[in-house]
Amino acid sequence: MSTWRRKALEFLPQFRIEIEGADTVGYLWVEISSSFYHAVESGEQNFIDGTLKYLIWSLSDNSGEEAKQAVSCGFLEDITSNRKHWQYFSSWFTKAQFEQYKGSFMYALSDKELKELTDVFYAR
Repeated sequence: MSTWRRKALEFLPQFRIEIEGADTVGYLWVEISSSFYHAVESGEQNFIDGTLKYLIWSLSDNSGEEAKQAVSCGFLEDITSNRKHWQYFSSWFTKAQFEQYKGSFMYALSDKELKELTDVFYAR
């Protein structure tokens, strides 16, 4: 079993069917992204926490380039698309993480929108 799949099962055991069915880590992050937004809306804290832990692992030196690219493109670039979720960024990410991920966030935002997101994040 691949490391990315094993780690996904560790952090998101309730997502086993989707993890085992994913052909690539990129496809998995697309699936996670879709389910993450639903989890935020319905208050499924276990899924939110597991996703954020998997995100941190995916961007670590232990994960490899494929996992890093997948989470950056399949999740971080997309997470800013729902402005309602911006209010949660300060609870999801530390300041250091926010700054680290900003390059991915800005991919899907205009300069004005990135400033707005940054203002919301630092207003905590």
